[in-house]
Amino acid sequence: MHRIILGLLCLVGLLNAQDIPQFELDHRIQLSVDRLTDQDRQPAFSHDFLLADVKLNPADPRRFYNFSGDLSGRYIEVMSLLSEERRETIKLDELVKAVISFQKADGRFGDPDLQYNAKEIGGEHMALLWGNGRLLVGLMAYYEQTKDPATLVAATKLGDFFITTAQACREPAVVELLKTYGAKGIICFTQYIEGLAMLAKAADEERFVQAAKDAYTVMPPRGTQHSHGYLSTLRGVLLLYELTQDPNMLDYVESTFTDLLDSEDHTVYGAVFEFFGGETDATDAGSSGNRDEGCSSADFVRLSLHLHQLTGDEKYLEAGEKGLLNALYYNQYGNGDFGHHYFSDGVIKASNPRRSWWCCTMHGLRGLLAVKNEFGITREDDQVQINLLTTQTYDDGQVAFSIEQEELEAGREQFRIRIDNWERGIGMILPKPDWGKDWKTHLNGKEVTVNSREKNTTLSYSGLKPGDLLELSAKFALSFHAPGKRETEKDLPNQPTNGYLTYGPYVLGINQESFVAEPDWANQVLLPDLVPAAAPNTLTTSFRHSGYPGIHPVKLVPMAYQLYQGHPYLRLTTNYGKQIIPKSPDE
Repeated sequence: MHRIILGLLCLVGLLNAQDIPQFELDHRIQLSVDRLTDQDRQPAFSHDFLLADVKLNPADPRRFYNFSGDLSGRYIEVMSLLSEERRETIKLDELVKAVISFQKADGRFGDPDLQYNAKEIGGEHMALLWGNGRLLVGLMAYYEQTKDPATLVAATKLGDFFITTAQACREPAVVELLKTYGAKGIICFTQYIEGLAMLAKAADEERFVQAAKDAYTVMPPRGTQHSHGYLSTLRGVLLLYELTQDPNMLDYVESTFTDLLDSEDHTVYGAVFEFFGGETDATDAGSSGNRDEGCSSADFVRLSLHLHQLTGDEKYLEAGEKGLLNALYYNQYGNGDFGHHYFSDGVIKASNPRRSWWCCTMHGLRGLLAVKNEFGITREDDQVQINLLTTQTYDDGQVAFSIEQEELEAGREQFRIRIDNWERGIGMILPKPDWGKDWKTHLNGKEVTVNSREKNTTLSYSGLKPGDLLELSAKFALSFHAPGKRETEKDLPNQPTNGYLTYGPYVLGINQESFVAEPDWANQVLLPDLVPAAAPNTLTTSFRHSGYPGIHPVKLVPMAYQLYQGHPYLRLTTNYGKQIIPKSPDE
């Protein structure tokens, strides 16, 4: 009977395959680009709106204008990475010139009355440093694309402002005072390492290298501080390592990040909350519980994948992939914005959309662009390496291909790589991640033999040409995750045990109304009935509700796909087991 019910469930009410874009990474990037360039949306990213955090008009303020340069800097950064055609009507050159015109004599942007001495420094001083740090990154991203000398002059003046104010910020009493200030904490000082490293590379000035080195040494342990600034600091140190090749810097980032991965601050959905230590920003009057943030999710993904690129350690690739598909993808809203969601006791609560147009919308897009352009697919000389099996297109002038995903058969997924252009002598490395098993490779419908290379498979250099179809398929692995424990299909819990499921690279949740009807926290999901659904990367099974009798069908859907379903109430953790134990009449 259960199988009949589940079969019917597969036919109706599920996310259809056509609802998932053919090239999901490209689609999500375009969603956010449209959000940032469409002047008919509110708030519109107009010229005056973008200048509000450097022009400063308290009589007509924009939110967070005191974080001077934050929004404008992030906007300049992401727009610098897009072609002029994709920016549509955005006149980036005019925007950058206008921003620079508001630079103060000492190099800063924003409130000129804030004095940087140890006795006066507080939250507002940190807010200005934060925004100026993001603006420095934006100016340097623009300079890298245009080589505009006026932009480098402005960035150099801003870098010197950081140097002149740094000593007061590094005072032990100041660091101790600010380590618990959240979004206005000491991470506002340390995060500008990223911009200083970019400036040092362009200007070839040792003083900026030294200033960046001095800054990260004062960053305190995670505690309850803001995760975005903490992770941005670590990303900056990686850029500094690439510039100096000082192994101590790489060791610092690896040990710090590995400690994070092994801690409770690394969440079940693959990234981090907005605040380490399970704290919600006390200044926010919204829902209780933990809160994610698009900026932090983007930073986590970028840091993970950058570490993998520098070290080759697969654990960083796995962390970055899980964070991308379950945290960053989940965080994005259907209109292209990124923002916040509240998590409590294994539940993501349905609430008013919290779209953070002042930061997350741009930083989330920056994270997606990093996956697209820097980490997901990499090219080195005569070798193309696919690190992440994200559905997308790729074209570097010599090589062009696309990656699609489809269900080959029940429980077996296939990634189809269509070769549009391929010059002779170029090879390809394909991933073989642990979330799949029984990997097989076919070229134009014929199985091909590949050479093993650790967790990757290497296709022969001579094996590809334009028009070829390369197919990489695997059975998705099913794993149950209880606190501090991971169990595979061969050893799933027999008694109801609280935890969550992963299917392939996806964390699964349940948003079905009948399941999440209160009281849903003690529902029991039957593991033996799990079968792949008609929808992509989705499973169906049966469950017993803790509030009413009977055995009922339920579907488990990837967190990533909530973008297409309006971000409903989603339960991630519940009771799973091989047996559903009926309640006694006395219960």
